[in-house]
Amino acid sequence: MRNIVPARSLARRSRNLMLLALVLIVFGIVILIVSSFLAEVELVVEGNPNYGFYQFAIPAIGWTGGILIVVSIFMLIRAFTWKRDNPIAEQIGNVLEQELNLDDRYAYIRNLSRFAIGYVDAVLVGPPGVLVMRITDRGGVFFNQGSKWMKQRDKADWKALGWSPSEEAAADVKKVREFLQTRGLPEIPVFAVVVFTEAEPATRVTTENPAVPVMQPFEMAYSLETSYFAQRDRLEQLKVNEVIKALF
Repeated sequence: MRNIVPARSLARRSRNLMLLALVLIVFGIVILIVSSFLAEVELVVEGNPNYGFYQFAIPAIGWTGGILIVVSIFMLIRAFTWKRDNPIAEQIGNVLEQELNLDDRYAYIRNLSRFAIGYVDAVLVGPPGVLVMRITDRGGVFFNQGSKWMKQRDKADWKALGWSPSEEAAADVKKVREFLQTRGLPEIPVFAVVVFTEAEPATRVTTENPAVPVMQPFEMAYSLETSYFAQRDRLEQLKVNEVIKALF
């Protein structure tokens, strides 16, 4: 199994975002200079029918330049802090390598980040199809029914969570399917799984009719046999390679 991260493409996107931010900063500064010039040199004199609009336009132009600069600063921060890898996704990739003994027909792509998809923790691509993973390192005692989640606070006290990894995984599946369709790969089987990186007793998960299968590292080798690996030859290798190229 190839355990890979699209580091080059992530670095390229980070660099492009940084360049765009710098261009917008320069544009914002130019707008502020123009606004200051218009305030100092009145091109429309008092008494002109357009004087009221002129007085309104000067601060509006200045605010536009200021907002552009602020937005650009946030874009720069995002560019510099763009994650180049996901340690917990790398951890699960190592588990898959050790436990499943998959050959090079499979590719585990972690830290997948594309503008058309958004961010996905990891995907496993192989002859069975695409397995989208929502990976979390949260600890505690959890109960999952359908797509709803609860966490135990005390022995008899459960709190409903506003966070649902099941819904996030389902949303990721939808985005990956739509992306593959736009790349001429409309019939690729796409599966989902929620993975908790921490094993018992740090994390214990009980499920009842889960909308998305939920697993912990020690369960993955046999639990995937009834879902993703239930049929190991859904795709020809040529098609698998096309999917890997599209996602990577």
